Amino acid sequence: MNENKKKTTKIELAAFFSTILYCMTLSWRASHFYTVFRLFGRIITPICALISSYLVKYTLDLLSGSLHVNNKTYVLITLLVGTLIIALVTSGIQKGLQYCQTIHSEIISNQITMQVITKSLKADLEFFDNPKYHDKLSAVSRDSLSIVNILWNVLECISSFIAFICAFVILSGSNFYYGLAVFLAAIPFSIAGAQFTKSLYKLSLNQIKSERKKSYIQAISTSRQYSQEIRLFRAEDYLRDRYNQLWQSLFDDRRKTLRKRSILIGILEYLPEIVLVGIALDVSFRVLANNATIGDYTLYAGLAKQLYGSVLMFSSSAIQIYDDKLRIDNIKTLDIFMNKINTGSKKLEKVRTIEFCCVSFSYPESNRKAIDNISFKVEDGEKVALVGINGSGKSTLIKLLLRFYDVDSGVIKINNIDIREFDLYSLRSNFSVYFQDMPNYSFTIRENLEIADLGRMDGDEALLEAIKESCSDDIFHDFPEKLETYISRMFEDSGIELSGGQHQKIALARAFYRRHTALILDEPSSSLDSEAEYKVFESLRRLSYGKTTLFTSHRLSNVGLANRIIVLENGRIIEQGTLAELLDNPNRFAMLFKYQQDKYTEVAI
Repeated sequence: MNENKKKTTKIELAAFFSTILYCMTLSWRASHFYTVFRLFGRIITPICALISSYLVKYTLDLLSGSLHVNNKTYVLITLLVGTLIIALVTSGIQKGLQYCQTIHSEIISNQITMQVITKSLKADLEFFDNPKYHDKLSAVSRDSLSIVNILWNVLECISSFIAFICAFVILSGSNFYYGLAVFLAAIPFSIAGAQFTKSLYKLSLNQIKSERKKSYIQAISTSRQYSQEIRLFRAEDYLRDRYNQLWQSLFDDRRKTLRKRSILIGILEYLPEIVLVGIALDVSFRVLANNATIGDYTLYAGLAKQLYGSVLMFSSSAIQIYDDKLRIDNIKTLDIFMNKINTGSKKLEKVRTIEFCCVSFSYPESNRKAIDNISFKVEDGEKVALVGINGSGKSTLIKLLLRFYDVDSGVIKINNIDIREFDLYSLRSNFSVYFQDMPNYSFTIRENLEIADLGRMDGDEALLEAIKESCSDDIFHDFPEKLETYISRMFEDSGIELSGGQHQKIALARAFYRRHTALILDEPSSSLDSEAEYKVFESLRRLSYGKTTLFTSHRLSNVGLANRIIVLENGRIIEQGTLAELLDNPNRFAMLFKYQQDKYTEVAI
């Protein structure tokens, strides 16, 4: 048992010093100058305080007659000038430290935030379907803001340690038991603080899911996206009550722990105060017995308080570092969600053929097969339409082809090569894709399009062509800012709010702007009016000429663009062929086609 405790202690100490090293490394990378200045300032400050204590002692001894010198006036002026110089130096260092801390903290904060953003952007798409990932991301985002002060705690720890050593050595020089008593009296407080810090952090991790729900309710309550529906359904009171219930539950749990901490630590703080009073009494009796001077009383009573203060500061800083160690470890564990799917190294120059060979797939944490033993091949330059009711697997096939997910079994090939052998970014760079319900960015029209292909050099000409092909001319020409028009009022009063169909046009323009060797369009006309839909599919006919193309559509009248139609249901292929072949057979496609045909016939009548 003792051996296990020793091992645990060694591990915890190693982790503690590893955290300090991490903090100092982070600080050094952020700024060499600020790191050196802050270290110097935290080291010199307790030394200046110690020198000031001695100057006060000798001043009091001189004024009380305990200090015998030849020229009292000269010595007094010297002591007072020295006290002034120390005060000015300390004040200057403190002001410099305040400035450096503010600037340095901003730099460190940005570095930590960039780490979180980078890790999140590199996470595989499958993690976004995992609630544990969202819990972890929320915890890391919250902890990254707290860790801005980790360097401050490390420097405080160093400073208080130096102050402790100086005060302990000098105080123990007068009476060894003074320093020992103060040190021992502060230990219970330090231990209790460490335990409660650990408990509070574990509680905060357990509350992450509820905190996310609370934040979500706050977000949708202040979001324009949900504003109309909330008011229509008169859901204001419901959301407000849900938020308050979550807050109350979280608050009650934290209050219980904080109440215990306050009571216990409040009791433990009495012990050092009693010790300080005892030291003051002992020195006072020595002064009355002429065994010490008034200056000695001021010095030793002050050093006892300084020693106690340095122990408290050291322990609280060490506790905070321990707390930060937990947060740093939490940030490091985000690496388990990093990109692991990029396993290949081959470069893909052009997509010619696409082949699914006995592919099956289930989404994470799901027992239902979204794709069940599917096989088909798209020849070079062929246009294939994937059709089927909602949930049949159309969009999932696209996600698998782009390796947002990896198949559970089977293989997907491009140009007769397993797509897992291709470098992930080389694979995806060959495709231009429009996803169903693809979101736009609250940026300008130019930025919304250029983000799809940041390496293009042909400028506005390609942007305008993409706008024309997606029938977005009405958005573009109606506003004087043209390409610089913001498609949201989030950042600019002059921004425009788009309809659902207009948003789809901009998203299509982005897909058309991207250079590609294969085209994928998932429900490209779902929000378009009839005229725009006709024009968009005419554009598709031109843009897809000679290119391998996959597209999905619920409107079966649009699949005439395809050389071949694949009908999906429950993750399986139930039939395939040309439009004429499928209509000749009274199967699923012909039935779906007839449903839509009858609807239009009824409207016409």
